[in-house]
Amino acid sequence: MSNRQRFYFALAFAAFVILLHKIAHELYLYWTYRWVDIPMHILGGIMAGLFTFVFLRITRLPESIKNLLIGVMIVGVGWEVLELLYKVDALSTRYWIDTIKDLIDDTIGGFISIYIWKKIPNQK
Repeated sequence: MSNRQRFYFALAFAAFVILLHKIAHELYLYWTYRWVDIPMHILGGIMAGLFTFVFLRITRLPESIKNLLIGVMIVGVGWEVLELLYKVDALSTRYWIDTIKDLIDDTIGGFISIYIWKKIPNQK
């Protein structure tokens, strides 16, 4: 698969995650079922990991676990900052515990993206 095809794959996955997020938000699933946040952060971590790998490949930086985790953490922390700015659950006394859990879920997704990335065939 070429770099362009890998980018489109990551983009299609992102569209899927965004659609799921929109459905969960519109149906109040995040508030009705608190556990929905967990798979969504894992999927977000996969998405961030795939885009990080595309970025690393295009810029010819090493596709290392360290670089992957840096990319996933940039996206994860950015998302948490947005949640804070929009006061999503910011009134909760457990906000920081939830934030740490979310970043761990993002990291799990990042590690899953390694498996997915390795399964995508290289261009011959």
